[in-house]
Amino acid sequence: MAAITKIATGGQDSYLLETIAIVNQTAASTAVSKAFAVPQWARDCTLVIGNLTLGGTTPTFDFALYGADVRAGGGTIPDDGFIYLLAGWTGITQKTAAAGTYTTIDIGPAIALDTTGSGTASDRYGIQSLLPHWLVYKYTTTDAADDADYSGTITVYFK
Repeated sequence: MAAITKIATGGQDSYLLETIAIVNQTAASTAVSKAFAVPQWARDCTLVIGNLTLGGTTPTFDFALYGADVRAGGGTIPDDGFIYLLAGWTGITQKTAAAGTYTTIDIGPAIALDTTGSGTASDRYGIQSLLPHWLVYKYTTTDAADDADYSGTITVYFK
């Protein structure tokens, strides 16, 4: 089991988690896993994959969110052996062509479950779940021709 990269958010109400900037990806597949703590006061959150652009011959982008059970993992940093899916949601519809699209994911106990998305256009998802103490996001970029480019941002807003 491996530790997941921890992002310090400091209890703010919003945070830019990551800027994606991949040019001419040469690996067939690249996976990224990162975790961030949810402020104790937060009841809902919105995660935005912003201005996502894919370029090249056959690029794809997958993204999923998980909760992390750090207590069972024996520490304070999430471990990939102790993550779980959030209430009926397994991830976004794989992006196969995106030019400046936005994917918005709302999470909260009163949010209606909505798993309908688009592989090529902006979309919005709903996950009906209590917020865990830690959220983990994983994304995978794939490329069959060694020429894929990816750009975008990942931001979280807590309410």
